[in-house]
Amino acid sequence: MMKERAIEALKKAASEFINKESNRRSMITVTAVEMDRRGRRARIFISVFPEKDTYAATDFLNRQRNEFREYIKKHIRLRAIPSVQFLADPVIGGTIEPVERSHKTEKI
Repeated sequence: MMKERAIEALKKAASEFINKESNRRSMITVTAVEMDRRGRRARIFISVFPEKDTYAATDFLNRQRNEFREYIKKHIRLRAIPSVQFLADPVIGGTIEPVERSHKTEKI
């Protein structure tokens, strides 16, 4: 139960952070968040429109990981702040960094 709350909180925080930091030339949507069992690593999946900007968006967000961790510290309470990776969501049609994943949140 606590893990589901952490995942939802991370998803919301990522959406807010992206909205605040993006240049608005493309629409970036957080589609899913996966965390390992201990909550130390999180993968945040995004979809990007137009799709041609997917690589640029994931590259930008991954360069902003430290800033996002600071944002998490200020806006949500977690036992541990996870290391974060932003990935294109292959289920939504992301063509960059294909990742096999189910819709379960347990996998990493």
